[in-house]
Amino acid sequence: MRQNKPEPSYFLPLAGFGLILATLIFVFALSLSLLCQLARAEEPPKVPPYQIPTFDGKARDFREPIPPIAPAPEVDGDVIFQMVVNCFPERVKWGIEIDAVAGSRWQDRSGISAFDTSGLARHYVGIVARMPLYSATEINRERQEEYRRRQEVAENIQKLLLGLSNRRRAQRELGLYTSLEARAQKRVAMGLVEASEQISYLEKVAQAQAALDAATAQIEGARLALVGQCRDEVAEEVNRYLKEVTQ
Repeated sequence: MRQNKPEPSYFLPLAGFGLILATLIFVFALSLSLLCQLARAEEPPKVPPYQIPTFDGKARDFREPIPPIAPAPEVDGDVIFQMVVNCFPERVKWGIEIDAVAGSRWQDRSGISAFDTSGLARHYVGIVARMPLYSATEINRERQEEYRRRQEVAENIQKLLLGLSNRRRAQRELGLYTSLEARAQKRVAMGLVEASEQISYLEKVAQAQAALDAATAQIEGARLALVGQCRDEVAEEVNRYLKEVTQ
């Protein structure tokens, strides 16, 4: 009797092949993950290049037009001088000059009363105050004081006019150097020039700003000095006028 042969089983080979395939997929996925991590680790950090800031810290386009120089304010020194001289405090009307004059006198016996037995009446000593109606000393003192006041007014007006001139020049220099500083900052960022070019213009901007601050302080100081020489009832009006002409 013929026996039937058992059919071959394909389960074990298929299971082994699936296991091998799964292992290869896992190894491939693991390798890919490691490669991605290594790639990310090798990428350099995105650090922006250092940029030298401008003096005022503002970002501006150097192609923007610079406003023209401001016209000089019309300040008449003669008008200011006469105005301040007229507002001086009221002068003293009368200057009293008193001189002490000492004197002595001796008189003989014939002019003395018989009742004076001590003899003291023959001697006389006295001090007299003399006040002249016309005092040359006081007039000279007033003239010297008036000259000193007028000289101080002239010096303060000179400081005021000089401060206005310095302020105009400093404002113009500040505008020019600020534009050149912005241009140098752009050229440094593009790698066309060294950073020393921008630093040099930054220093010039700082110097122009310092000159502008000094001129402003000089104008304010001269204005307050002129107002301080006026009497109280007109000082505010003079101060208002000086503020308008020095804007």
